[in-house]
Amino acid sequence: MAAEPGLRIGISGAPASTLRSGSHHAVARCRALGIDALEMAWVHSVTLTEAAGRRVRAAAAAHDVALSVHAPYYINLNSAEPDKRADSIARIVRAGQAAAWAGARNVVLHLAWYHADAPAEVLNRVADGLAEASARLASLGVVVGRDVVLRPEVMGRRSQFGDLDEVLALCRRVSGTAPCIDIAHLHARTGGWNAPAAFDALWDTVVGALGPAALDDVHVHISGIAYGPEGEKKHLPFGEADLDYRGFLASLHARGARGLVIVESPAREDDVLLLMDAWAGLAGSTEADG
Repeated sequence: MAAEPGLRIGISGAPASTLRSGSHHAVARCRALGIDALEMAWVHSVTLTEAAGRRVRAAAAAHDVALSVHAPYYINLNSAEPDKRADSIARIVRAGQAAAWAGARNVVLHLAWYHADAPAEVLNRVADGLAEASARLASLGVVVGRDVVLRPEVMGRRSQFGDLDEVLALCRRVSGTAPCIDIAHLHARTGGWNAPAAFDALWDTVVGALGPAALDDVHVHISGIAYGPEGEKKHLPFGEADLDYRGFLASLHARGARGLVIVESPAREDDVLLLMDAWAGLAGSTEADG
């Protein structure tokens, strides 16, 4: 049985045990495993057709699996080359259009590198590019903020645009956007944000920037992570990393957060089910206390 509406925990990419190709089969496998959400990992390219999107949408409705999308990695709205900026906008548009076909509401985005530019200048260029992508989607009949939500992700490397303040500032500036809070990236980028007080401060910062309604529609990425002075090195299973994932889940539970938590662990469904068990334990302890 699927989880009640509220906060759902899901997997990034098709479960490893999915036997047939196609996102509609991945959706069915998620339900068989008891996983309540799937983020389709279109990180290299977007190949979904409108007809295939309809199949995915129907499968998600039949199996009660919430869908989201990770857009291609090859986006850099701060490239010095106009063609690369144009291609980046086109990739955002393609991901948003295909997400709408599939009924996937959230589209997660890696948006830029700083290169040698001042962060404030990069923020302006990224905001302009994201606004242009939104306008192009609207011309295709996809309304950003209604049909899809564009989700700039908090990034794990110091060389990448997307620290917490930048992501929140971008979401204030561009209509129809909301943050993807990657707690593993935030931890790796700074070496901090890994204790109960820090998790509380995180949600206070989000609410301060975007208002209390932001907690009714969170999109979170989580995994273990290896990191160094420049930030993220690679994702790890929870059991091999120092991230306090239980404390982070407790912070979401204490705030009554609603939305999606997507597990990006290389341990795949094992770590998704681990997180779901931890979340169920939090819910059970609340019921016992009541």
